Amino acid sequence: MKLIKTVLLAGLSILSLYSHAQVNKQIEIRSELASPIVMQNSQEKNYLKISLTGHEFDSAKRVPINLAIVIDRSGSMQGDRIVKAKEAAIFAINMLNENDTLSVVAYDNDAKVIIPSTKVNNKQKLISLIKENIVADGGTALFAGLSKGIHQVEKQLSKDNVNRIILLSDGQANIGPTSVQELSELAIIAAKKNISVSTFGIGEDYNELLMSSIASYSDGNHVFVNDSLDLENVFAREFKDVMSTVAQHVKINIYLKDGVKPVRLLGRDGIIKGNQVTVTMNQIYSNQEKYILLEVEQPQGKVGEEKTLAEIDLVYDDLLDKKTQKERQSVKLAYTDNLEAVKKALRQDVVTEIEIQEVNENSVKALEFYNKGDRKAAQKILEDNSKRLEAVANMYPEYADRVLDDIKWNEKMAADAVNERGNSNAYRKGMTEKQQNTKLGVIKK
Repeated sequence: MKLIKTVLLAGLSILSLYSHAQVNKQIEIRSELASPIVMQNSQEKNYLKISLTGHEFDSAKRVPINLAIVIDRSGSMQGDRIVKAKEAAIFAINMLNENDTLSVVAYDNDAKVIIPSTKVNNKQKLISLIKENIVADGGTALFAGLSKGIHQVEKQLSKDNVNRIILLSDGQANIGPTSVQELSELAIIAAKKNISVSTFGIGEDYNELLMSSIASYSDGNHVFVNDSLDLENVFAREFKDVMSTVAQHVKINIYLKDGVKPVRLLGRDGIIKGNQVTVTMNQIYSNQEKYILLEVEQPQGKVGEEKTLAEIDLVYDDLLDKKTQKERQSVKLAYTDNLEAVKKALRQDVVTEIEIQEVNENSVKALEFYNKGDRKAAQKILEDNSKRLEAVANMYPEYADRVLDDIKWNEKMAADAVNERGNSNAYRKGMTEKQQNTKLGVIKK
């Protein structure tokens, strides 16, 4: 009788968990615990995963884009780099239509608006302006370039548009404000205006920490473009995201109940204040999941008891329906004295994502050792990462595809860490790009 009661409890709790997935026309929102059923009187750590998945939609009905392209035209961009940067900007123009808005800013010793914010209804004129006015020479006033890019996007700023900046640079900011903190603060200003900044670092001499921080603080993409010949392909991938945006200006508030203590956010950054956790996302794309992971200390409970662990409030702008949507979900925790019921209820997909984020944090430590010259220590961490992910793939074969690429990547970077003939600048930039993109918690469907 006791076993039947335990199994029934497990079944009801799992069904209850799945009820915390709400679907509307554009996105599915799911809130779930890694361990929805735990042993009685257990006070171990648990993990809350909140995911937002954009559904497929008719691309012909896409939302208008308000785009600024900010191009480094300093002396180091001479040759193929400036040629490919202009070709990529022209590619962008050809991807846009008359409903979209474009501006182009170029910076060297200062920043100049080449194309003021305008509708894309005369493509040949816009292309001519790019060909005639972007010549590589001078320093790198990156702060001024990004500032003017933000100002141009602001001119047509609307919650009904996809507001985006693409920032290109191949060097170190050396004119005006140049620190990571100062540029990050500018990115935060952009994010508050609902503008995402994607950063493309070209070659091996740009400041990867600065460029990745700008992208991170504004919820944009960061890409290491080792060969300028790849720029057009990078632009194509960026436009695939931009043109599939279904929601933006997302704010998630998590209210933890008494007895529940927030420990840390894994991956995405946010604000933890007492028992309230706030995380924002700028944009959600079609056929893509973005998630946050929150580690918590759970309260104790008795067999058969069920407690609400958290209430989640979510607000976002639905771009296709052109209205603000609000959702509220709750997450519950059940208690048992049957270990098999606990194991059966474990969310293997959530545990897999936890491991991916833990391994990513380890790779940050590996890069710190590498930068200090302790390459053996970096190699050891990355080799351990690979073994850890292999264990996940073996334990949860249904989700092995999520970690296979990461296993290979950690193996490669472990070998490259001790390769004395390797390019250390390229190594750092490749590591930083991977860490930034993993941290965002993105799963492409």
